[in-house]
Amino acid sequence: MSQACTGWRGDIGAYIVGALGPVEAVKVKRHLRGCAACRADYQDLLPVRDWLGRMNPTDGMPAYPPPGKPPLASVRPPRHRARRRWLTATGAVVAAVAIAVTTAISAHPAPHSYRGFDRATGVHGQASLRATPAGTQIDLTVTGLPAGQPCILVTMSQAGAAVAGTWTADYDGTAEITGASAIPVSQLTALHIEAPSHRLLLTIPL
Repeated sequence: MSQACTGWRGDIGAYIVGALGPVEAVKVKRHLRGCAACRADYQDLLPVRDWLGRMNPTDGMPAYPPPGKPPLASVRPPRHRARRRWLTATGAVVAAVAIAVTTAISAHPAPHSYRGFDRATGVHGQASLRATPAGTQIDLTVTGLPAGQPCILVTMSQAGAAVAGTWTADYDGTAEITGASAIPVSQLTALHIEAPSHRLLLTIPL
Protein backbone atom coordinates (compact mmCIF):
# COMPACT_ATOMS: atom_id res chain seq x y z
CA MET A 1 0.00 0.00 0.00
CA SER A 2 1.54 3.33 -1.08
CA GLN A 3 1.60 6.50 1.00
CA ALA A 4 -1.20 7.86 -1.19
CA CYS A 5 -3.41 4.98 -0.04
CA THR A 6 -2.92 5.33 3.72
CA GLY A 7 -6.32 7.01 4.00
CA TRP A 8 -7.96 3.83 2.70
CA ARG A 9 -6.62 1.58 5.48
CA GLY A 10 -9.51 2.02 7.90
CA ASP A 11 -12.13 1.73 5.14
CA ILE A 12 -10.57 -1.47 3.77
CA GLY A 13 -10.51 -2.99 7.27
CA ALA A 14 -14.16 -2.06 7.82
CA TYR A 15 -15.09 -3.38 4.36
CA ILE A 16 -13.45 -6.76 5.09
CA VAL A 17 -15.60 -7.25 8.20
CA GLY A 18 -18.80 -5.95 6.55
CA ALA A 19 -19.03 -2.79 8.66
CA LEU A 20 -19.48 -0.30 5.79
CA GLY A 21 -22.69 1.05 4.36
CA PRO A 22 -23.57 0.41 0.68
CA VAL A 23 -22.18 3.72 -0.59
CA GLU A 24 -18.86 3.39 1.26
CA ALA A 25 -18.53 -0.26 0.23
CA VAL A 26 -18.92 0.69 -3.45
CA LYS A 27 -16.15 3.29 -3.08
CA VAL A 28 -13.79 0.73 -1.53
CA LYS A 29 -14.56 -1.85 -4.23
CA ARG A 30 -13.88 0.75 -6.92
CA HIS A 31 -10.54 1.63 -5.30
CA LEU A 32 -9.54 -2.03 -5.00
CA ARG A 33 -10.24 -2.59 -8.69
CA GLY A 34 -7.87 0.23 -9.63
CA CYS A 35 -5.11 -0.22 -7.02
CA ALA A 36 -3.03 -3.39 -7.26
CA ALA A 37 -1.16 -2.70 -4.00
CA CYS A 38 -4.34 -2.32 -1.89
CA ARG A 39 -5.83 -5.33 -3.67
CA ALA A 40 -2.82 -7.43 -2.65
CA ASP A 41 -3.17 -6.26 0.97
CA TYR A 42 -6.90 -7.09 0.87
CA GLN A 43 -6.16 -10.64 -0.32
CA ASP A 44 -3.48 -11.06 2.38
CA LEU A 45 -5.94 -10.05 5.10
CA LEU A 46 -8.85 -12.31 4.13
CA PRO A 47 -7.40 -15.31 6.05
CA VAL A 48 -7.22 -13.13 9.20
CA ARG A 49 -10.92 -12.33 8.93
CA ASP A 50 -11.84 -15.95 8.21
CA TRP A 51 -9.82 -17.28 11.16
CA LEU A 52 -11.26 -14.78 13.62
CA GLY A 53 -14.73 -15.39 12.20
CA ARG A 54 -14.49 -19.01 13.37
CA MET A 55 -14.01 -17.93 16.98
CA ASN A 56 -16.73 -18.64 19.52
CA PRO A 57 -18.23 -15.24 20.47
CA THR A 58 -18.79 -16.31 24.10
CA ASP A 59 -15.19 -17.04 25.02
CA GLY A 60 -12.93 -15.99 22.14
CA MET A 61 -11.90 -19.59 21.44
CA PRO A 62 -12.46 -21.52 18.20
CA ALA A 63 -16.11 -22.50 17.84
CA TYR A 64 -15.36 -26.17 17.24
CA PRO A 65 -14.21 -28.61 20.03
CA PRO A 66 -10.66 -30.06 20.07
CA PRO A 67 -10.23 -33.27 18.04
CA GLY A 68 -11.53 -36.34 19.87
CA LYS A 69 -13.43 -34.37 22.52
CA PRO A 70 -17.21 -33.95 22.33
CA PRO A 71 -18.67 -30.50 23.03
CA LEU A 72 -19.78 -29.86 26.60
CA ALA A 73 -23.47 -30.09 27.30
CA SER A 74 -25.03 -26.69 27.62
CA VAL A 75 -27.63 -25.45 30.06
CA ARG A 76 -30.11 -23.01 28.53
CA PRO A 77 -30.15 -19.75 30.55
CA PRO A 78 -33.10 -17.39 30.65
CA ARG A 79 -33.91 -16.23 27.11
CA HIS A 80 -33.44 -12.48 27.62
CA ARG A 81 -30.07 -12.93 29.34
CA ALA A 82 -28.84 -15.31 26.64
CA ARG A 83 -29.79 -12.86 23.90
CA ARG A 84 -28.10 -9.94 25.66
CA ARG A 85 -24.91 -11.94 26.21
CA TRP A 86 -24.92 -13.21 22.59
CA LEU A 87 -25.27 -9.69 21.18
CA THR A 88 -22.50 -8.37 23.43
CA ALA A 89 -20.17 -11.26 22.58
CA THR A 90 -20.90 -11.01 18.86
CA GLY A 91 -20.04 -7.34 18.97
CA ALA A 92 -16.79 -8.18 20.76
CA VAL A 93 -15.78 -10.67 18.07
CA VAL A 94 -16.62 -8.22 15.26
CA ALA A 95 -14.55 -5.58 17.06
CA ALA A 96 -11.69 -8.06 17.45
CA VAL A 97 -11.79 -8.84 13.74
CA ALA A 98 -11.80 -5.14 12.85
CA ILE A 99 -8.91 -4.37 15.21
CA ALA A 100 -6.86 -7.32 13.96
CA VAL A 101 -7.45 -6.44 10.31
CA THR A 102 -6.67 -2.75 10.81
CA THR A 103 -3.55 -3.61 12.82
CA ALA A 104 -2.39 -6.02 10.12
CA ILE A 105 -2.93 -3.36 7.45
CA SER A 106 -0.94 -0.81 9.46
CA ALA A 107 1.87 -3.27 10.10
CA HIS A 108 1.98 -4.48 6.51
CA PRO A 109 5.11 -3.14 4.76
CA ALA A 110 4.00 -0.38 2.42
CA PRO A 111 5.38 -0.81 -1.10
CA HIS A 112 7.18 2.02 -2.86
CA SER A 113 5.13 3.63 -5.66
CA TYR A 114 6.56 5.19 -8.83
CA ARG A 115 5.14 6.74 -12.01
CA GLY A 116 6.39 7.41 -15.51
CA PHE A 117 5.22 8.95 -18.78
CA ASP A 118 6.80 8.91 -22.25
CA ARG A 119 5.71 11.86 -24.41
CA ALA A 120 6.93 10.20 -27.60
CA THR A 121 4.93 6.98 -27.19
CA GLY A 122 2.07 8.32 -25.04
CA VAL A 123 2.50 5.46 -22.55
CA HIS A 124 1.76 6.04 -18.85
CA GLY A 125 2.83 3.64 -16.11
CA GLN A 126 2.47 3.23 -12.34
CA ALA A 127 4.45 0.61 -10.41
CA SER A 128 4.40 -0.51 -6.78
CA LEU A 129 7.50 -2.36 -5.57
CA ARG A 130 7.48 -4.70 -2.60
CA ALA A 131 10.52 -6.44 -1.16
CA THR A 132 10.20 -10.26 -1.01
CA PRO A 133 12.56 -13.01 0.18
CA ALA A 134 13.26 -13.81 -3.49
CA GLY A 135 13.89 -10.20 -4.55
CA THR A 136 11.16 -7.76 -5.65
CA GLN A 137 7.47 -8.03 -6.52
CA ILE A 138 6.27 -5.46 -9.05
CA ASP A 139 2.59 -4.52 -9.46
CA LEU A 140 2.36 -2.57 -12.70
CA THR A 141 -0.50 -0.67 -14.37
CA VAL A 142 0.08 0.67 -17.90
CA THR A 143 -2.11 2.75 -20.20
CA GLY A 144 -1.62 4.23 -23.66
CA LEU A 145 -0.16 1.13 -25.29
CA PRO A 146 -1.12 0.19 -28.87
CA ALA A 147 -3.94 -2.38 -28.82
CA GLY A 148 -2.55 -5.91 -28.75
CA GLN A 149 1.03 -4.68 -28.22
CA PRO A 150 3.33 -7.45 -26.86
CA CYS A 151 5.39 -5.99 -24.01
CA ILE A 152 8.33 -6.93 -21.82
CA LEU A 153 8.95 -5.58 -18.31
CA VAL A 154 12.68 -5.22 -17.68
CA THR A 155 14.20 -4.32 -14.30
CA MET A 156 17.35 -2.22 -14.44
CA SER A 157 20.19 -2.02 -11.90
CA GLN A 158 23.85 -1.06 -11.79
CA ALA A 159 24.70 -4.74 -12.25
CA GLY A 160 22.59 -5.17 -15.38
CA ALA A 161 19.04 -5.91 -16.55
CA ALA A 162 16.58 -8.76 -15.97
CA VAL A 163 13.18 -9.61 -17.44
CA ALA A 164 10.45 -9.45 -14.80
CA GLY A 165 7.36 -10.18 -16.92
CA THR A 166 5.74 -10.26 -20.35
CA TRP A 167 2.20 -9.55 -21.52
CA THR A 168 0.02 -8.35 -24.40
CA ALA A 169 -1.92 -5.10 -24.06
CA ASP A 170 -5.73 -5.21 -24.09
CA TYR A 171 -7.77 -3.82 -26.99
CA ASP A 172 -7.92 -0.46 -25.15
CA GLY A 173 -4.15 -0.37 -24.65
CA THR A 174 -4.16 -1.08 -20.91
CA ALA A 175 -2.51 -3.75 -18.81
CA GLU A 176 -2.29 -4.74 -15.14
CA ILE A 177 0.40 -7.30 -14.35
CA THR A 178 2.43 -8.59 -11.43
CA GLY A 179 6.08 -9.22 -12.18
CA ALA A 180 8.97 -10.59 -10.16
CA SER A 181 12.68 -9.84 -10.16
CA ALA A 182 15.55 -11.48 -8.30
CA ILE A 183 17.13 -8.03 -7.91
CA PRO A 184 16.46 -6.48 -4.46
CA VAL A 185 14.41 -3.27 -4.34
CA SER A 186 17.35 -1.27 -3.02
CA GLN A 187 19.43 -2.12 -6.10
CA LEU A 188 16.86 -1.30 -8.78
CA THR A 189 17.34 1.95 -10.70
CA ALA A 190 14.53 1.88 -13.29
CA LEU A 191 11.80 -0.17 -14.94
CA HIS A 192 11.71 -0.42 -18.73
CA ILE A 193 8.70 -1.43 -20.78
CA GLU A 194 9.90 -2.63 -24.16
CA ALA A 195 8.48 -4.07 -27.35
CA PRO A 196 9.92 -7.45 -28.45
CA SER A 197 12.12 -5.54 -30.92
CA HIS A 198 13.75 -3.86 -27.87
CA ARG A 199 12.04 -0.56 -28.74
CA LEU A 200 11.65 1.36 -25.50
CA LEU A 201 8.02 2.28 -24.77
CA LEU A 202 8.38 3.68 -21.26
CA THR A 203 10.95 4.22 -18.53
CA ILE A 204 9.86 4.47 -14.88
CA PRO A 205 12.79 5.85 -12.85
CA LEU A 206 13.16 4.49 -9.33
